[in-house]
Amino acid sequence: MSVDRPRQSLPKIMLWVASAALVVMMSVTVLDVILRFAFRIPVRGAYDVVSFSLLIMVFFGLAPVIARAGEITIDLIDYMVSPRVLVLLETLATCAAFAVFVFLGWSMISPAQDAYKWGGHSLELGMPVWWLWAVAFVGLSGILWVCLRRLIADIGRLRTAATRGPAPERSRT
Repeated sequence: MSVDRPRQSLPKIMLWVASAALVVMMSVTVLDVILRFAFRIPVRGAYDVVSFSLLIMVFFGLAPVIARAGEITIDLIDYMVSPRVLVLLETLATCAAFAVFVFLGWSMISPAQDAYKWGGHSLELGMPVWWLWAVAFVGLSGILWVCLRRLIADIGRLRTAATRGPAPERSRT
């Protein structure tokens, strides 16, 4: 078993969940449009299913992007600074991303508690809303785990760059 396999299994699982949510979202939308246009029979609960699928897609789709360093980057200063500075900037960006997701999680606690305490329900299907918060927290914990793993890797690259000279190029594909 490879050392990288356990590290990459969580992002792969999260990618599959996000992909399934996207397929559900698209299928329900297409089916709703076709049935509404052809037979004047809308899909009951389509709005809720699409909303729930979007939440799942977002919270489970970010971790694979972070794991492969697939964020949008703008190479404005890459050619003007040394590779060590680039590694430092990438490490700082990872720290910032981690801080943003921690803040997001912290900000989600109170509304999630309120949803559980007061028992809100979705518009069309009447499903309890608190479980959506639970799904969001599961996705967010995966994001934080992947972000922390990447931060550890970036700090290792930063140490290597400081002791051995120029940093190795990182693939941006």
